[in-house]
Amino acid sequence: MQQNCVANLACLPGLDFTSFFLPQNDPHIYDFSPLDMVDPYNCNGSTTISSMSAETADNQERHGNDERKKRRLASNRESARRSRVRKQRRLNDLSSQVAELLDTNQRLLIELHHMIAKHARIVRENAKLREEAADLQKRLDEMDVEEAEAAPRTPEVV
Repeated sequence: MQQNCVANLACLPGLDFTSFFLPQNDPHIYDFSPLDMVDPYNCNGSTTISSMSAETADNQERHGNDERKKRRLASNRESARRSRVRKQRRLNDLSSQVAELLDTNQRLLIELHHMIAKHARIVRENAKLREEAADLQKRLDEMDVEEAEAAPRTPEVV
């Protein structure tokens, strides 16, 4: 098991493995001990660096998910805004159509009342003309009778 841990140290990025075997004059050349990077509870190849990179990957994934969520929320907001604008435009169109139809209806009602009044006048005029025609026909019939009475009678030839 100890060999796996040493092998893992050799695979750490940025770690100069030869520095373990060279004498060093300054004991504080490193701010950390390379052995601190090895997980003391698990020597199966998992290191703090890989844990850190896993955490970084998790953070990046969360950050990516957060970014996707933010983009999705922004997209949903924009979609809702466009929907509200379409609804408002449709409502305005329908309102102007209602106003136009009310105007047309009012104009047609006025025209209908004029036509009803004109029809009533024509019906009265027609009744008056019929009455005059009946009077004239009566006078004509009376004139025919008077003329027939005034005309001399001629004998009939057999």
